[in-house]
Amino acid sequence: MKKTILITFLLAAGSAFAASSEAVKLSSLGRSIFFRDNKGIRGSAGTNGGTYTDQFFNGSFTDYGYQNTAGAEIVIPTTGLDDDDHDTGVPWFVTEFKVGHDGNTKYSLYYTTEPEPANILSNAKDPRTWTPIDGATGIQAGGKKTYNANVVATAVKYVFDTAISWTASLAEVEVWGYEPDDDTCLHPSYTDWEEVSGSATCTAFGVKRRKCTVCGEVFEQDDAPPLGHDWETHLDTPGTSSSYGSGTLVCSRCGESIVFNVPLDLKTLGGVAIPGKVQFTDVSVSSFIADSGVGAKDLIDDDWSWEWGAYWIAASKSESEYIQFDFDTEIDLTKIEWSAPNHALTLKFYTWDGESEEPLAEIPVTAVGSAGYQRGSMEFRGVSAKGIRLHIVDPTGERYGNTRFVAFSELHPYGTVKGAGKLDVLRTRILLY
Repeated sequence: MKKTILITFLLAAGSAFAASSEAVKLSSLGRSIFFRDNKGIRGSAGTNGGTYTDQFFNGSFTDYGYQNTAGAEIVIPTTGLDDDDHDTGVPWFVTEFKVGHDGNTKYSLYYTTEPEPANILSNAKDPRTWTPIDGATGIQAGGKKTYNANVVATAVKYVFDTAISWTASLAEVEVWGYEPDDDTCLHPSYTDWEEVSGSATCTAFGVKRRKCTVCGEVFEQDDAPPLGHDWETHLDTPGTSSSYGSGTLVCSRCGESIVFNVPLDLKTLGGVAIPGKVQFTDVSVSSFIADSGVGAKDLIDDDWSWEWGAYWIAASKSESEYIQFDFDTEIDLTKIEWSAPNHALTLKFYTWDGESEEPLAEIPVTAVGSAGYQRGSMEFRGVSAKGIRLHIVDPTGERYGNTRFVAFSELHPYGTVKGAGKLDVLRTRILLY
């Protein structure tokens, strides 16, 4: 009961504490420890992905680096330094943990209050007990995100929950905090997070806000998902049986537009689907072999060949595996170009509305010549779609290790605004006598 009275008094009096000291950046390459392959390395270390950990501390939240080992850790001490830059071992109050990420893998953030062990570099992982930072576990989101830590800690760490070989993911880790003292509120309790109305835009995360119940300091976090675009279709010229029309998509909220004077390669309007990233075209696959270094990105990289790294490999040879394109609004599908392995298989195309598939076209492929791949295309008339899927029936498959899997090199759908595609009409010849 006394605790309740005290808190009520502090709030009414405007708090006996200073809200906080001015935070400084605590993270640096020289103090960090990177754990991978059964050892820890302080300072710059190779990431087993062709880059070094200094890329994660260079100040750029969009300069993505490679890191091929799931479970690897970056530990960042958050203890104070004396005038000679020697570690005092005194834990500081950590305010924010900022992360720049592509969004293609998952990560988690933690903190510890235990002192650093003397033999820490001889371990495969940091052996201390770690506590998850609130709202920062199993994260998969693209862009720069700021997490409110608000804990007194001796260290924090970033954990690579998942990794994709030879694929850039993490760009930056940045930690901020200040030295706690008797005049500083350490924010022992908070109000619930509340989304700030109107803070999210079509493409940017919105802000959530909470308040310390002791000193009244307000904290913000970029956590509310973007709204996405609200596309309106403006048809300028309808399509005919022999020619495409034209039109424009315009977002009713932000005014962004996409002009379709001719059918566009829809992969140029987006890329691999990433949570939190708003794009007109999202490309995804049912599965991929993570340690192969190939995935959905290789289906739209404009490399139509059958060289290693030019094609996607699924995790099985089942027909249930698929390639999926999701469009941000319904379009007229005009053409699909593809590059497939050069042996007998069947391509089964479907329209996809986010819930169900409807058959669109079935294309048998037979071997032609001696090349490892062959290219093809198919034109469509009178087909409107919110998305497409491709299933592949391939008895042969592509070898990876000692097993064979479904694989595909390139897939590019073309489209225009609804109503501007060529009409699906039957031409007949009338003979007059």
